[in-house]
Amino acid sequence: MKKKRIQRFHVETIKKNQTHFEITGEQCHYVTRVLRLKAGDQMILFDGSGSEWAAKIIEAKKNRLLVELEKKTTPTRESPIKTTLIQSISRGQRMDAVMQKSTELGVTRIVPVFSKNTVVRMNEDKIKKRIIHWKKILISASEQSGRTSIPNLMDPIEFDAECLKKYKSDLSIFFDTTGHDSLDGKRKQAITIVIGPEGGFTKDEKQSAIDSGYSIVQSGPRLLRTETAPIMALSILQYLYGDLSN
Repeated sequence: MKKKRIQRFHVETIKKNQTHFEITGEQCHYVTRVLRLKAGDQMILFDGSGSEWAAKIIEAKKNRLLVELEKKTTPTRESPIKTTLIQSISRGQRMDAVMQKSTELGVTRIVPVFSKNTVVRMNEDKIKKRIIHWKKILISASEQSGRTSIPNLMDPIEFDAECLKKYKSDLSIFFDTTGHDSLDGKRKQAITIVIGPEGGFTKDEKQSAIDSGYSIVQSGPRLLRTETAPIMALSILQYLYGDLSN
């Protein structure tokens, strides 16, 4: 008989020596009405601190779940490298895919940017709604992939020299179809990658990256979609410097 998969849930901060935790609201509805978990069922809780707790439901009501925290562990599922993804904002599901897949691939921080050729333009109200939507995707992807922390999502900003300077790391990479720099195998602590919009970066934006000390690395002989490029980049970097080669 196939073993039932234990569901993981991201929750607010779990205090030191806390023995019980209460789940309410939408999350309670999802657990009881959608997943149909009940008293006695097991689950795993994590609060983004790097630890997770094996837990058991001891009381299940319509609007409230009470769970017992049975065992705390600190798994080593987070990547040893801190990766920042500067991602040009794309339309609808494309940006959603970037949020989901980059989380699964261990990204540490995501910086959505408006570059010159970014098709999407949003007012302040729409930006706030998008951030809420994207954060839900990050949480869901972290729950699914077994991560014990949630990527840090920054507010969208303009892509310019100030942005490049602010998020520069030990290794800072600007992916472009005409790149000429190469990657070495020396261990890095922090890496920043820059991915362009559907229309690509302008010559001025590329020059700004060069002036800011970014390595211009070719993204391959084929033209990648803006949602495919970060998957390719993060996979390569996790293999060279992270935990995919172990």
